[in-house]
Amino acid sequence: MTFFNRMTKSKRFKKIMVAAFFVLSGGVWLGYWIYGHYYVSTDDAYLNANVIQIAPRVSGKVIKVYINNNQYVKKDQPLFDIDPEPFQLAVNSAQAQLNLSNAELDNATLTKNRVLTLAEKKFVSTQEGDNAVSEYKTAQAKVEESKARLDQANLDLRYTRVISPATGWVTNVSLNGGDIVHANQALFALISDDKFWVDANFKETQLEAIKPGQTATIVTDLYPGHPFNGVVESISGGTGSAFSLLPPQNATGNWVKVTQRIPVRVLILNPDVNLPLRIGSSATVTVHLRQYLYQKP
Repeated sequence: MTFFNRMTKSKRFKKIMVAAFFVLSGGVWLGYWIYGHYYVSTDDAYLNANVIQIAPRVSGKVIKVYINNNQYVKKDQPLFDIDPEPFQLAVNSAQAQLNLSNAELDNATLTKNRVLTLAEKKFVSTQEGDNAVSEYKTAQAKVEESKARLDQANLDLRYTRVISPATGWVTNVSLNGGDIVHANQALFALISDDKFWVDANFKETQLEAIKPGQTATIVTDLYPGHPFNGVVESISGGTGSAFSLLPPQNATGNWVKVTQRIPVRVLILNPDVNLPLRIGSSATVTVHLRQYLYQKP
């Protein structure tokens, strides 16, 4: 009798375990189904920001560097100086040329007025009056040209001090006093802190429900305990491979279907100055499919 009771209890226990397994599996499937209708996420995501390449507008010798590598700088803060002496000489030369042109214009004005007066009284020919007017206009043009050269010389002189175009971090700085730099040659980069976003590469099968304006949660690997709020800003017009230097040619050879990923830009709404973000670092992005921060497009 005891053996029979044990067998009965054992069968009942197995039935309970099987039933519990199916209930638990159904609950997990239902939770996953509900989650999939309200959220979609990916860990194939990377932080990004505006990167400004710092390049001088004029060529010359660097005489002073005000910053160090990875330093945080403010907008309009001096970065480095180029030797201003040659440019000051150019300003002086342009100023002297302008003074000369003004003197020539004054002389041409007096000559024109005198000749035109004599031409009205028929003391000189009309041709001489026309020549005087032509010389006056030529002198005027020289004055305008000299003014333009002086303005350009002053502008080049101001360009000898290179200032920060935005607030952020300078990086890859290897500039030293005495270096010769050339106009429009990028020397180092400035990572602007005015805007951060995440390029989240969602699978094409996940993209149907994602729309601009939906809110998102961003968890970075840098600060896993501090989630950031975000909003879907835009969706790329193509997959990442479509814009590569050598896009895949699926029409040739053996073809295997691979689920593609499409970049989605998610703007970070609440960056924290105490938690500096680093571009290129990894993140996990979860889009809230039923929540819109902005009006639906």
